[in-house]
Amino acid sequence: MNGDVVSGLPIICADDLIHGYAEDMERDYLRTTPLADGERHFIPAEVIDHVDDAVYLRVTREELLRLL
Repeated sequence: MNGDVVSGLPIICADDLIHGYAEDMERDYLRTTPLADGERHFIPAEVIDHVDDAVYLRVTREELLRLL
């Protein structure tokens, strides 16, 4: 993963769908800001492809939802 996760960056899945927005890294997980249901998701760091103007994931949204 190159670049640093900054609060507010969009989280973009491999199929170009936005999953939500980054809040911070917590150990080996990317924590999202609260989603529409009020919950935060903890995304495993190993699925992050790279970080620049967004956090880009190596998995599709469907694959990501199975990991959560």
